[in-house]
Amino acid sequence: MKKILILLVLLSVWVSISPAQVKVTFSLANKNISAGILSYDVIATVPAGQTWRVGACNIRVNFAENPAGCLTVHIDNPAINANPNISGANGYSNMTTTSVASGAAIGLNILTFYTGACYRFTTGTYTLGKIRFNITTPFAADTMKFRNSPMLFPTVVTDSMTTLVYNTGYSTIDPVITGIEYTTGIPENYELFQNYPNPFNPTTNIKYDVPKASFVKIKVYDMSGKEITTLVNQDMQPGTYEAAFDASKLSSGIYFYKMETKEFNKVMKMVLVK
Repeated sequence: MKKILILLVLLSVWVSISPAQVKVTFSLANKNISAGILSYDVIATVPAGQTWRVGACNIRVNFAENPAGCLTVHIDNPAINANPNISGANGYSNMTTTSVASGAAIGLNILTFYTGACYRFTTGTYTLGKIRFNITTPFAADTMKFRNSPMLFPTVVTDSMTTLVYNTGYSTIDPVITGIEYTTGIPENYELFQNYPNPFNPTTNIKYDVPKASFVKIKVYDMSGKEITTLVNQDMQPGTYEAAFDASKLSSGIYFYKMETKEFNKVMKMVLVK
């Protein structure tokens, strides 16, 4: 009997100190610039063995641009590309985006007052909706960071009626893209240069030339050909540019970056050494 009591006590202590597993991780993907609008998709990833019962949420993202004052929050009601399972269906109101902290951040809002069975996201990756910004003047770089506790007006995430705590109930991953720098002067031809430094840890710069107005894509891939991130995906004026790539969340190895326009394609190799 004593052995059983001791076992029960130990089990209760183990349960009480065992860390809770994150139910959902938020990230940004598919940066795009078109028709004077900068946009990102807000992505939710539910890890193996978990289920996220989607309650009312405010997913908030700080933004900064270089030079300052080039971006403003584009408010959408309903949100663009909103997940149809949790926007205007299944007991949810239309998802919206709003300005947060006097325009210093943007919020993607999942709205429901339904107290019954919330829609469930099981293990997998889901697009929740877009956040969008007005481009008031041309800018060189943007930085996006999720607004989490202990900041004022942080992201709020609920699992059904339970509020999830940052870093134990939910987590976030900020984009690895740090921006684009423009250099004056018009080149004669398209060109994609070797990154520098190379090898690198964890950041490097990728220089490229655009001789005329073009839609330019630059993407990074791993050895298997899997796309890692998009560095550039926008209309660009003639000039010489540099895109900064931050691989702090990636493992050591060989990676490839590809520049693509209607008239030009080139792939280069770079080496991350940690």
